[in-house]
Amino acid sequence: MKGKVLILGGGRQGTYVAKALSEDEIPVSVWDISEEAIKSISSLSFVKAERKNIFHLSSLEEELSNFQIVVDALPGDAGFEALEKLAEAGKDVVSFSFMKKDYFLLDEKTKEKGVTIIPDCGIAPGLTNLLVGNGLSRMPNADRVFIWVGGLPKHPLPPLYHSITWSIDDFLDEYKRPARVRRNGILKEIEPLSEIRREEDFPIANLVSFPSDGLRSLLKTTDVMNIEERTLRYLPHIERIKVLNDLGFLNEEFLTLLNASYPVKYITARILEKKFSSFSEEDYIIGRVEISGRKVSRSYDIFAEYDYETSTTAMSRATSITASAFVKLLLRGEIVEKGMLPPEKFGDREAILRSVLKELKQHNVMVRERIKPAI
Repeated sequence: MKGKVLILGGGRQGTYVAKALSEDEIPVSVWDISEEAIKSISSLSFVKAERKNIFHLSSLEEELSNFQIVVDALPGDAGFEALEKLAEAGKDVVSFSFMKKDYFLLDEKTKEKGVTIIPDCGIAPGLTNLLVGNGLSRMPNADRVFIWVGGLPKHPLPPLYHSITWSIDDFLDEYKRPARVRRNGILKEIEPLSEIRREEDFPIANLVSFPSDGLRSLLKTTDVMNIEERTLRYLPHIERIKVLNDLGFLNEEFLTLLNASYPVKYITARILEKKFSSFSEEDYIIGRVEISGRKVSRSYDIFAEYDYETSTTAMSRATSITASAFVKLLLRGEIVEKGMLPPEKFGDREAILRSVLKELKQHNVMVRERIKPAI
């Protein structure tokens, strides 16, 4: 394995990617605009941390010339522009930035430049996409795909019975962004909080689910008649989020305070961010990908919990290790295709699936496959 890796973004997930790669003695650099993040990351072996902003460099291609692969761990609002710049600079990229713009708009550019970009390469989307691709390759006549996933606190406390182990802004977006699903072959948009269901068949009690906009590329790369993703939350949390939403605290309308205007949701996010910072980070990741046909159903159960030995969240590990596993596949030359290639594109390649699942298991993120008669 050879090549240097650059990670854009030294947040929780970006840092864990750096840690995972450096443990294999892969030379890693991290760019971040935060001096605090740089100081924290500098303690990792084989990692060089620099305070740089990809959008403020006069000669990006020159700055990137020493790196073989770039990991995009930037916030969603910066992700698309970053991918555009990286494709133009001719760099292979693994990205888990949850960008709102359609990254397939860059597909022609990536092929023209002869680069590989693997977008949405986290837990969900990401690992779930890979599992969907694997299931559909084994069940080409399946007519239903369901994805459930949730990052949940081990000790849910009032007032919101939740904690945050990723971006607070992306977290609130889940409750407002219309969820795109396909039902009976028809694409629909659903308000997330309009379809809340109790969920009983999971290892944690008192859960509900709601439709979320995590299918993304799967709506283009699959043609299964019924496909949707649902986010898992504790029931008391959803009850309180519904109150905040009904009162307008999650709205995008601007509110003027002391001659400055901010979206109401932005103000809510800052208040909740401060409150959540005092809560325990101990968490679970619970997920399931279920592919059903007429006679049989194949499911993949995902589970991880807070690691007390390394003091790392399940969310950080599940997201980061999926990304770092794909980085290693690129470094080893096991992925050579060019273009915009979301993880489901590799689902029919058992060697890639096994490699990713092995990496996840080494970091205590478990995936268990089950086959049962369809209901």
